[in-house]
Amino acid sequence: MPQIHPQARTTPTTRIEIARSTEPSSTVARRYGISAETVCKWRKRGAADCLDHSARPHRLPWKATDEERAIVCTMRRETDFPLDDLTFVVCHFLLHLKRDSIWRILKAAGLNRRPLNPHPSSPPKARERSANTTSAACISTSSNCQSCKTANGERRKRFLYVAIDRCSRSVHLAVKDDETEKSAIAFLREASTAFPSPLTDVLTDNGSCFTPAFAKVRASLGAHYRHTKPRTPQTNGMVERFNGRISSEVLGINIYSHRALEQVLRGFNVAYNARRQRVLAARKPNQVVQEQLASMCSTDHREANTRAGPCDLTKARLIVEAAKEVSQPDIPSHDWPHG
Repeated sequence: MPQIHPQARTTPTTRIEIARSTEPSSTVARRYGISAETVCKWRKRGAADCLDHSARPHRLPWKATDEERAIVCTMRRETDFPLDDLTFVVCHFLLHLKRDSIWRILKAAGLNRRPLNPHPSSPPKARERSANTTSAACISTSSNCQSCKTANGERRKRFLYVAIDRCSRSVHLAVKDDETEKSAIAFLREASTAFPSPLTDVLTDNGSCFTPAFAKVRASLGAHYRHTKPRTPQTNGMVERFNGRISSEVLGINIYSHRALEQVLRGFNVAYNARRQRVLAARKPNQVVQEQLASMCSTDHREANTRAGPCDLTKARLIVEAAKEVSQPDIPSHDWPHG
């Protein structure tokens, strides 16, 4: 059905009659209760064009000139800044441009999505450094781990630590008994061993376990360190989203013992690193890690994720299948840890 303006006084049928009429415009206007200008408009369009046209302008207005748009695009190509960082810099000398305007400029130029391998024209020394270091490892702690029974029948909470390499999206998990400084430092050393190349950046939330002693160990590993801002989990959104994935895909299973839970998490870790991801151009994190290892000239680098293997995935599947056959009582809400 053709779309007609809700306040239109004519229909496509009457417009065809107006276009085909040979009477004076004033007579046709009095007959249909419209103005003579409207009659002339439909006669000019003809009987073949009797529908309303779109009111959208052919060219949207720009707040920026061609030179200003070229400056924004050049800065994006040279610095590869995220949209928020690019807006912060541009607004210092182009005050009339806001975040939405800059995004429209990048969208029109096809630069709204950051490339997987930025700075393709960097000098050889810079390329060698980026190929032999991890882009960033996000270290975060989560209290969403399931409480299970111990050998004496008591329920006890376990704490899940997550590390994600921003470059390869490879994940390393560890379950600890507490959320203390000692456990965080131990996990940091495990993560530095699990990833194929030395850490360059460490991003954590504001958990109580990330203390100055933790920062000192991080400095000994040669990595820069920073906290997220309070009440801004989106800053570390990659880890937060992964924690939600664990809650929905793993912690919904009734598992009896802590040892079985750790085995399931290790299997989930192996399966996730072997899963294709859209942000990696349909590649697997393990595949990206292998490419990083192949590009390294030194032979003393460590293998990635040596603590997990296919056998962990097989054991995890057996535990999950066994858990489906056992009906466990629902765990009261007060027994779940709160992060």
